[in-house]
Amino acid sequence: MAYSKHIMDLAFGELGQRRSKAREEQQYRRQKIREELPEVFAIERKLLDTSVSIAKVILSGENVPEKIEELRQANLQMQQAKTAALASKGYPPDYLELHHQCALCGDTGYTSQGMCSCMKTLLKEIAYKQLNDSANLREYGFERFRLDYYPTTTLPGYSVTARKIMTTAYQRCVQYANTFTPESPSLFFQGPTGLGKTHLSLSIAAVVIQRGYDVLYTSVQSLMNRLERERFTRESQSDEDSLQFVLDCDLLVLDDLGAEFSSGFAVSLLYNILNTRQIEKKPTIINTNLDIKQIEKKYSSRIVSRLVGGCVTIPFVGNDIRTMPKDR
Repeated sequence: MAYSKHIMDLAFGELGQRRSKAREEQQYRRQKIREELPEVFAIERKLLDTSVSIAKVILSGENVPEKIEELRQANLQMQQAKTAALASKGYPPDYLELHHQCALCGDTGYTSQGMCSCMKTLLKEIAYKQLNDSANLREYGFERFRLDYYPTTTLPGYSVTARKIMTTAYQRCVQYANTFTPESPSLFFQGPTGLGKTHLSLSIAAVVIQRGYDVLYTSVQSLMNRLERERFTRESQSDEDSLQFVLDCDLLVLDDLGAEFSSGFAVSLLYNILNTRQIEKKPTIINTNLDIKQIEKKYSSRIVSRLVGGCVTIPFVGNDIRTMPKDR
């Protein structure tokens, strides 16, 4: 997965804090035992001397096996004495050791086999928090989507009711989120404002993140503003390449296509993003209030071809649900 440098930096920062906390807690425990059981530290000093004694025995070359065994037995007895002293005050044998939150990697994020499971969990939590901070997920989620807001009367131009169409859209979104893989198809949510496109795309994003994939959710306006600043003002002085993360993330969700101010640069950039992700078979979800003719007029036929030809279109119909009473 291609997490952004910003998310990786936050994760490493958190791991650094965990290591610092572990050291501080160990120092506190050692000071506590130093005051309560000074004999434990006398034993520890003798244990340290054992290492020096072993080196001297090896260098002497005289009766090495026998002397090493004697030192081993003495070391064992001192370890037992230390454990007994700690137990006398109700402390466990490892009370003076460094206790990392993750014993597998020592809170470094990596083991000899690669990225640790704790790091993967942490990255997922950070990504979810960032999505929540930007979109307030408490207001969204599949469980909060209200199908009863959609009319049961047949709309002009359709042979079925709006509720039937939206029930199908909802079910397809739930299935998409629960079965998502980096090879899933792209989705194109199209329909007038206030019909739940943002709600369902955020619901998908939240589930996909919880399943361990990296997701970038952003409005087209916010994304273009950021990319234009990085391109023309070099605002970002870090090594982070936002465009590369946009191209690489497991799922890209572009909200409110058409609401942004469109410059030539933005149109070219949007096409590059859609085209590159389509070629590399990386899924994208695009939401828009515009119809196809409006999209072609605002952007280009090339972008329309990427949306229509490269995505599964999910229509949104009905009345503006934002005007519905929340306690309905």
